[in-house]
Amino acid sequence: MTLETDVPMTTRDGVVLRADIHRPDDADRRPALLVRTPYDKASPYQPLYLDPRFAASRGYVVVIQDVRGRGTSEGEWLPWKHETEDGFDTVAWVAAQDFCDGRVVMCGASYLGNTQWRAAASGVPELRAIAPGMTWSNPLDGILRRGGAPEHGLNVVWSLMTGMTELLRRGKAAEAMEAAHRYDGLGRGEYPSYPAGRIPWLEELDVPDIGLRRADADPKTVAELDVDSYLDEIRTPALHIGGWYDIFLQGTLDNFARQRELGVASHLIVGPWTHSPDFTPQVGEMNFGLAAGGQSMGLTSSIAAEHFEFFDAVLADRPLDRAPVRLFVMGRNEWRDEESWPLARAATTRLELGSAERAVLRSPHGESSADEDADSGSPAVATLTFEASEPVPTVGGGLAMHDSFPWGAWNQRDVERRDDVLVFTTDPLDEPLEITGRVRAHLRVRPGAAVSDWVVRVCAVRPDGRSINLVDGVTRVESTDGRADTSGERTVTVDLWSTSIELAAGHRLRVHLAHSNFPRWGLSQPDGSFISDVLLGAGDSWIELPVIPPSA
Repeated sequence: MTLETDVPMTTRDGVVLRADIHRPDDADRRPALLVRTPYDKASPYQPLYLDPRFAASRGYVVVIQDVRGRGTSEGEWLPWKHETEDGFDTVAWVAAQDFCDGRVVMCGASYLGNTQWRAAASGVPELRAIAPGMTWSNPLDGILRRGGAPEHGLNVVWSLMTGMTELLRRGKAAEAMEAAHRYDGLGRGEYPSYPAGRIPWLEELDVPDIGLRRADADPKTVAELDVDSYLDEIRTPALHIGGWYDIFLQGTLDNFARQRELGVASHLIVGPWTHSPDFTPQVGEMNFGLAAGGQSMGLTSSIAAEHFEFFDAVLADRPLDRAPVRLFVMGRNEWRDEESWPLARAATTRLELGSAERAVLRSPHGESSADEDADSGSPAVATLTFEASEPVPTVGGGLAMHDSFPWGAWNQRDVERRDDVLVFTTDPLDEPLEITGRVRAHLRVRPGAAVSDWVVRVCAVRPDGRSINLVDGVTRVESTDGRADTSGERTVTVDLWSTSIELAAGHRLRVHLAHSNFPRWGLSQPDGSFISDVLLGAGDSWIELPVIPPSA
């Protein structure tokens, strides 16, 4: 291979962007794999996701470019702002180089996934396929906010990390060190508790946040990182890659499902992974086995190989010779191919929340999992408290925060012991139960504040007592007149996103209700306290589970 570093190109508005180019040491023209990153094109993390040497062995030239204002590229750093036009210009430039045969594909995760969607939305004709990994769809439900609540933990960490390198780029070493001290403080629990997107630290340092502050000031800026609104116009085939514990999981699933509805020949891979470039099978305190890893998928493939099987098929204008969906079913710890997402055979099953901290599973036909329904008669009422000075702490889940708040699957027993968390548990299962698909909570409540967050989590309780988080979500509820009305009832729906897991006989399901999950989601109230009511009983508060019937 040969490596050319800091190769310049000039955008339509005169800004120089630079790339490193990895290619076989010959004069042949080949398809090019383009990666556009804000995280330094020479970063050692890049080969963890997809090694340029492997790409070259498959007959591709690899071009890794620093986006505008980052690394060695010139221009102003403003997240998301220029990726559509710069994406068009870069793809067209790569296609015209003497090492390229005129065909370009793209890959990468997170921000790098969004640069692919922006390039695809630009309509540049030389872009033949993309592989967006772990990338959102609607930014108001996946990167900026979730269910109306700000993605506070992500915003603070990401903005400080990118802010440090931006300050060093400006020659402001003292300010960069201040950002580093602020970052280190997050590990000591020094997360600011502002309820909205405003973070004075970042304003003082004069660095941009992830985009929440700009979006709150001018909602039109949401379009700079939106995918959902543009999918109807995009016909570029995509390989969608997600993880059951990824912060952008549902966006990955929704983008794939929408493309298939539109007839775009796209594919989907979802493993038991977090928002990490190494696709490790160790997810929090759970290990899903060697075959779950991205480097040894089913012991027969890898994420890198899956990329090039997809790219090769698209460039050859032939279908990929396998089912469009490949899922890892946790619990069974097996990969399974499917023809669609969501699975058509999933049967909606109600997990009803009753009094005495009990949850009851009901089949679609109404049969109870228990011999006796504990929730007959008048609905019970449980109180749910909130105290801003002692919010429920973040423990695992699909998140991206400081290392002191690790992502993935973790025992929730300390959370369950709190007085401000309501806990409901089923009887032990008599037989295995597979849940694959989207999970939603439907709560009948009387909110105790003008603005309140409703956080719901579903866990799998193992026979040894460990309560492992599966899915969670939040919905922010605001009264229409700005006043709390504790006498008025309303139904709150909380989207917990999706999972795929088979629980063995003897396991139990457990549900948490709370008013906070901090610092992941910004608090609904920056100070003070309140008490809400949750109505319990058949038909009042329940969880919607997509249960897969046992196979013949």
